[in-house]
Amino acid sequence: MTQESAGADAALSAVGAVAGGVVGAAVSAFQSASAFLDGLTSGPSTQSFHVNKDNVLKAGKIIQDQAKELRRALVSAQHNLRVYVDAKSAGEVSENIAGLWNRRLTTDDDSYVGRIEKYAESLENLGLQLKESAKQYGFTDDEINNVFGKMK
Repeated sequence: MTQESAGADAALSAVGAVAGGVVGAAVSAFQSASAFLDGLTSGPSTQSFHVNKDNVLKAGKIIQDQAKELRRALVSAQHNLRVYVDAKSAGEVSENIAGLWNRRLTTDDDSYVGRIEKYAESLENLGLQLKESAKQYGFTDDEINNVFGKMK
């Protein structure tokens, strides 16, 4: 978590403590969800798998499909991740708090959207590595193109 995000979280805590009621509950729920997502999206991955000639194309297809699906889902969901202040909620949620939430969710360097984008990028890079591995294992360009598309 960056120092800016920590500051945003502290500001949200302060507002929640002062406001109480609906806003306090919303801030508390947001912080619980934030802590949970931090645990899911931070730290090094310890997962690994062994690729060989028998599974390189299948692994590549799975990785490539997951990267595409993740990007598609992110694009679809990104608009719904933003907090908007309208006339109905203006008394409960200020523009400043909405801005803090939106930065934490969508625009900060370590926002959830940013983390998901980095993860999708790492999947795409892994797919490229698997594509190269398939070539080194001796698969034909046609076999590789059927799974990965045209070689660049």
